[in-house]
Amino acid sequence: MNKNSRIERQKQVEFAVGMAAIDGGKPSVFTKNLLNQYEEGQVSSSQLKQAIVEKYTRAAQ
Repeated sequence: MNKNSRIERQKQVEFAVGMAAIDGGKPSVFTKNLLNQYEEGQVSSSQLKQAIVEKYTRAAQ
């Protein structure tokens, strides 16, 4: 992954976390870990979304 991609991913994560904070939300340790993996290019945005959906769908059952 090139430097510009990482910077863009960091900006996306900061924006998403900021938007959640407006509503009083705060990412869990699980979500923070996934966001770090996304920033590093280890997971794609669709993989990140899928992991969050699976985690919290199971938790709600």
